[in-house]
Amino acid sequence: MNRFFISALALVLLGAAPAAPSMDELLRRHVDALGGAAAVASVHSFVLHGWYKEGSFRLDDTYVAQMRPFYRVIGSPSDPLGEIHEGYDGSAWEYYPDPGIVVRTIAQAARTTRHTALFDDPLVRPQARGITLQLRGEQTFYGNDAYVLHVRLADGDEEDYFLDRRTYLIDGRAEVVPMHAYGKRYSTQDVYGDYRPEGGVMFHHSDREIDSATGAVLDEGGVSSVEINPVLPVSMFSPPQWNRTPLQQMIQNMYDERDETVAVLATYRDFAAMVDLKAPATGDAVDFTGYQMLKMGHGETAVALLSNNVEDHPRSPRAHFGLGRALAATGDRARAKQEFERTLALDPSYHRAREALTQL
Repeated sequence: MNRFFISALALVLLGAAPAAPSMDELLRRHVDALGGAAAVASVHSFVLHGWYKEGSFRLDDTYVAQMRPFYRVIGSPSDPLGEIHEGYDGSAWEYYPDPGIVVRTIAQAARTTRHTALFDDPLVRPQARGITLQLRGEQTFYGNDAYVLHVRLADGDEEDYFLDRRTYLIDGRAEVVPMHAYGKRYSTQDVYGDYRPEGGVMFHHSDREIDSATGAVLDEGGVSSVEINPVLPVSMFSPPQWNRTPLQQMIQNMYDERDETVAVLATYRDFAAMVDLKAPATGDAVDFTGYQMLKMGHGETAVALLSNNVEDHPRSPRAHFGLGRALAATGDRARAKQEFERTLALDPSYHRAREALTQL
């Protein structure tokens, strides 16, 4: 009786499970499942057409384009100024047509965009991209037996990926992220499915983001068609260009100066010669810009700017709420409470202010 047969028989008799494949073997099987290294490398760009749903909000004509090595844009190129766009051209950005501002993001907002711009998933050539992996056992992930691979990305962020034991495709991932730059942190899971070959490479065509604590679906999307290797101009991955109005130039300058509170307030005063600071549209645009500063972690500047906005718009519930939100985020709970109460005095139906008071 040979040694191999004796060892195998011993495993059966003892009830021991066979050892998991090595990390190198798991990565090899994953790339093979995608279609093979040559097929993966042959895809240099793609466009995904599909749909997206978040609560009662739904889009039925989503557009996502990616190109090696890191370019990504969300938003149709046929209407670059008329709808919200976001992208990555070496740094993360967001464009908002109302009020008309380009926001170069940092912190969590930028990390999220940067991670989604990864052209290949983290299990493809990880070492060459500064990614480290650790096998953390096995578990059932939404009905599928999977290996749990702990992934540490080059920028230090960590996630768990679930590699299907049968198909060796990624069933999903888990991460802990803040709802926004200063909000509560949530444990979420992305669940991938409906894999199909596109250009010789397997792409998932469905994606759900789930709150791990409650099981609630936060958002979901699907792919209806895929273009493989279209010719895409590099310029489409950068923010749109247009001739800004004085108001749009003012808010863009203030956002770009957010590191220096004094500069922001100087710009606010200087543009009074060209912009009616007391006009409702100006108040709304300034409130939006202050919120973006707050998201990026510039709380002191946001409070200073939004305080000026309240002085110019004392009867605006939105202005008082915006200042209250900034004060709450920077730890001034007493003043935040006053601003939320002023919001409700002006508009008793302003439910976000009532929720903010409850949270305080």
